[in-house]
Amino acid sequence: MRRIGRYRIRGLLGRGGMGAVYKVEEPVTGRIHALKLLAPRPFLESLWGRREIERRFVAEAVALAGLDHPNIAAVRGFGRSKGRPYFLMDYFCRDLGQVLGESDRVEEPTRALPLPRATGYALQTLEGLARLHHAGLVHRDIKPFNLLISGEDQVKITDFGLSRTRGAPFSALPGLKVGSPYYAAPEQEDDPDSAGPRADLYSLGVTLHRMLTGLLPDSQGPKPSEFSPDLDHAWDDFFLRILAPDPAERHRDAAAAAAELRVLVQAWRRRLERACRMAAHAVPPPRHAPGATAPQTRAPLRISGRHARELLGLDHLWRPEPAPVPQLERQGGVVHDAATGLDWQTGGSPYAQDWHEAHAYARHLHQTSYAGRDGWRLPTAQELASLLTPPARFAEHCETPPFDPAQRLLWSADRRTFTQAWFADLELGALSWADTTCPRHVRAVRMAQSR
Repeated sequence: MRRIGRYRIRGLLGRGGMGAVYKVEEPVTGRIHALKLLAPRPFLESLWGRREIERRFVAEAVALAGLDHPNIAAVRGFGRSKGRPYFLMDYFCRDLGQVLGESDRVEEPTRALPLPRATGYALQTLEGLARLHHAGLVHRDIKPFNLLISGEDQVKITDFGLSRTRGAPFSALPGLKVGSPYYAAPEQEDDPDSAGPRADLYSLGVTLHRMLTGLLPDSQGPKPSEFSPDLDHAWDDFFLRILAPDPAERHRDAAAAAAELRVLVQAWRRRLERACRMAAHAVPPPRHAPGATAPQTRAPLRISGRHARELLGLDHLWRPEPAPVPQLERQGGVVHDAATGLDWQTGGSPYAQDWHEAHAYARHLHQTSYAGRDGWRLPTAQELASLLTPPARFAEHCETPPFDPAQRLLWSADRRTFTQAWFADLELGALSWADTTCPRHVRAVRMAQSR
């Protein structure tokens, strides 16, 4: 199958119980979309039957099309291909599961996000949930992989295949589990038809706990405040509420949860301001960095397969191991790293661009001798890894960053596959990969001796 309707298939993005999601290209304009095609799992088809699955699939498209909200994935069109229905959505290159580094082994630790980024995602999700619940919809499968992230860091709730309209039963099949393990609320696991809006709040609470700590919540384990200096006992109380086993003890609705979360973020900012004032008067301890060691590769490579982490010197969450200690000094529009002998742009490309445009941008810097220097090029993945340090935690936010924070996701010159290339998330201190059509920024590099 090379086409679905008039759309050319560019790749498979994922597969769920009822459908498969493809990356497709629109004819003439070349615009990229995500297309969800009815393709039920045999097990689910044997439980519900083809007619019921198709009814639910169409109902998902109708539900999404009826909601116009910036934090809910929008349906852009509907059609049929060889008798099978499909609907069209905007294409986004990342979801929260990829940002966190969550794997099929959900219980394994993930990357933790800086508090401003984690709470920003959570608040946007709560805004989207408030709209859903107002429309009488309960999502019932809120989890990182169902939260798409746009190039502007906007959350888009997606995958409404398990959603339920107010008053409508989901299934008469006894023992059928609805939702994802570890994220589904207790009442939803016991009785899917009893799950109301507060079940979605519970799932969002699990997701936020994971974003802030890298771990799933454990009622018998340490409190969230014991994992991070960003969190105090007020955060423990928030999680006790939103993760209460009894839905009646949770926040009354998404707006109430968002209101409390905003108060917590404001209190965190006040604590941070006090910590920064104290840090301004403190004498920083001497920082001993290792001797200068240039990265191993400067020529672009194709790095793929099960040995990629080993070749790049990364841990299981794609972070440098050990973490590098850059020796960075601003020199006009350039940041020099004495640990590697590299010069970097202080900022970078003013706009995110695809991988091929990124190469053109770096060539332009070389041809025009940016900052009075030549030799500019797109960095390799190893060179980007030399800048990756752990995410900032609490008082570390006080430090003045050497680079412009507007350019956070940065292309490398290295491919992973024919259609994918490596990039770095400087805020999370990790490498990842993306389709070469995805938008990322560029921070060009040069060897300092290249004059």
